[in-house]
Amino acid sequence: MKIMTAEEARDWCLKVGLKWTSEGVLRYSRSAEHRFLVLAPEEFRLITVFSRGVLIFRGEAVFSGGLLWLRRWNIGSSPMVRVGWRTLENIRRAHGDSRSLEVAPAQLFREDEFLELHAFLVQVIGFGWLAEFVPSTGGFFAHFKDNRQVCFTAESKGSLDELRASLSRWNPTDEDPMVKRLAEMEKERNARRVVRS
Repeated sequence: MKIMTAEEARDWCLKVGLKWTSEGVLRYSRSAEHRFLVLAPEEFRLITVFSRGVLIFRGEAVFSGGLLWLRRWNIGSSPMVRVGWRTLENIRRAHGDSRSLEVAPAQLFREDEFLELHAFLVQVIGFGWLAEFVPSTGGFFAHFKDNRQVCFTAESKGSLDELRASLSRWNPTDEDPMVKRLAEMEKERNARRVVRS
């Protein structure tokens, strides 16, 4: 495991064909992208199953590691998330790097570090941290949001279809449920205004 600063993680992403928008959103360098969303589970055992599925969707033999970059991991009630911070920092210390998450929020995992990456990803999902996972093999990346939404973005439609089929148990959707709900609320508000008029 190689611990990385935000700048080092940014550079690594550029090397694998990704870029950052001015708003800080990760994108493929080419304009065409394909994406879908999944609502991550809340129950611990299901989080473990889901995160494993993300990491080995093409099969365990194909796992080649990847970058997990914690982008906003220090949100929420501090006493409740400290156990997650401690877990991650202790795993990092066991691999010889004692820098804090504040100093170096990204980790690059090798192909023989599946369990370490899996443990990190379980913490990310369980605590609802904003993070990016970019597999070393490329083809897709996952953006973990703080509202349990996971946005999967693929470089090609073929990769996206393969990923969607692998994660079908988790009900992938093309429409962001949060955006959909906001639109529904706005529609309801407008309907109430018309009735009052």
